[in-house]
Amino acid sequence: MRWLEWIQTLTTVTQRGLAYSKDPYDRENYELLRALTAEMASQGTTLAQAEIHALLSAESGYPTPKVDVRAVVPKDGALLLVKETQDGRWALPGGWADLGVSPAQMAVKEVREEAGLEVRATRLLGVFGKQQDSRSVFSVYKLIFECELLGGEPRTSHETCDVGWFARDALPELSLHRTHPRHLEAVFARLDDRGLPAFFE
Repeated sequence: MRWLEWIQTLTTVTQRGLAYSKDPYDRENYELLRALTAEMASQGTTLAQAEIHALLSAESGYPTPKVDVRAVVPKDGALLLVKETQDGRWALPGGWADLGVSPAQMAVKEVREEAGLEVRATRLLGVFGKQQDSRSVFSVYKLIFECELLGGEPRTSHETCDVGWFARDALPELSLHRTHPRHLEAVFARLDDRGLPAFFE
């Protein structure tokens, strides 16, 4: 998706320039470039230009990818999925990583918060960096952990409206920017063959 690549490149150049440039004239030009980038981005999304400009302006310092942590909780050949309230589609439990919390701890935390279950992270299944079926301006690294189910009762949260277990041949409609079929393909391969190393791009 070339449009998104252009927006991401312009965002990176702008943020980098504002982080390191001291010259007022240069900074003025970078601010203009940021405003133009927001205007361009608004043509490919439902967000208003002002909303996009606010998102871009909130980021400072050297631009780096955001981190999304997801949990795989297998049970009797099925995977735990949660139904997202935002789009009504299903995904592996997870979300943005919090400051000061390790990736493995985040996987455990997200399962507890989104599905009401207690788990223990046991191994890293994959690190994904390519963005497919996503219109996000920001680059994202997705870390997926296998987790052992310890207990608890399934329940929803303000972020989820349903919780369920799904076999690989009966998956519901996925929230693609959260959990893509290619993520699950790599996951199932490592559940089938536990000798496979973690997937990475």
